Amino acid sequence: TSLDQDSKSRKLAHMCKAALNKIGTDNNLIDLLKIRLPKFDNGSVYGSPEYVQIHGMVSASSGIIFASPVYNWSCCAELKNIIEAIGSTPPDGSRKGALFDKVVTFVNSAGLPHSYMAFSHLAISLMIDFKCIINPYNIYVHNRQWIDDSDVNAETRARIEKTLKVAVELSRLLDQRTYSSGWEI
Repeated sequence: TSLDQDSKSRKLAHMCKAALNKIGTDNNLIDLLKIRLPKFDNGSVYGSPEYVQIHGMVSASSGIIFASPVYNWSCCAELKNIIEAIGSTPPDGSRKGALFDKVVTFVNSAGLPHSYMAFSHLAISLMIDFKCIINPYNIYVHNRQWIDDSDVNAETRARIEKTLKVAVELSRLLDQRTYSSGWEI
């Protein structure tokens, strides 16, 4: 979700995609630097081709990995924008929010090790609003865990692989669920 050309969270997203390919899962990478989703306005965003494309891909998935940089002890604004857009139901009811019942894994990149819980407010919102299952494993990588600008240390690589294996297993198990959620309390 970063718009930074040299984003480490984007590099982590590509590492995740490669690891998921290695596991043998079907997956897609949505890069908001390439697919510019308009700002959420509860109106015209729903007619944009970017919204239609992203909503369709997320709706068809059983799991989502949100990769975001950490700014000011929180995930980036672009992540919240995508959650608001694809999670909401258009006023005309033409589409159901795409986030209901998804397994969600968070991947964060940060400068320091202190903000490892930056995703937690979004996790709670996704659980309550969209009945998402939050992967109990997440990926948090700070500057000291990078070997260079293109790779992470072995311990972090192992954490990425375990986190993604858990995400895939949860998604496969929950694909068998007998319920479907919508807007409810």
